[in-house]
Amino acid sequence: MNNNADANGGGGVGNQNAEGNQEHQIPQHLLQLIPRPRNVMFTMTERQIQFMYVTWAGARVRVRQELYQPELPVQPYPQPPVWTEETRAMIVLWIARERRIFQMEVEEMERLLGLRGAH
Repeated sequence: MNNNADANGGGGVGNQNAEGNQEHQIPQHLLQLIPRPRNVMFTMTERQIQFMYVTWAGARVRVRQELYQPELPVQPYPQPPVWTEETRAMIVLWIARERRIFQMEVEEMERLLGLRGAH
């Protein structure tokens, strides 16, 4: 639902063209350049990055144990750290990036092995 009466062509004052149709133009201030997501830099401290890789290694150990030694008891999850909203957002983006990189690596491995795109 649009709360702007003019946006739906409903009886407001607006520019009309020769056919009587209202012109819907985007205001100039909305057309100003907004940084593209690729142009925005997010940085994590060296300590945060180290923590991410140590946590990743721990996750790998847990997954391998579940797959290859399911008879062993799984250690309880430790309490997660408390993050600021900004740091939490950066970590979510970092994980999404790493997930995408891993996916690209697996796809490349499939191509190299002739399992993808060779037919």
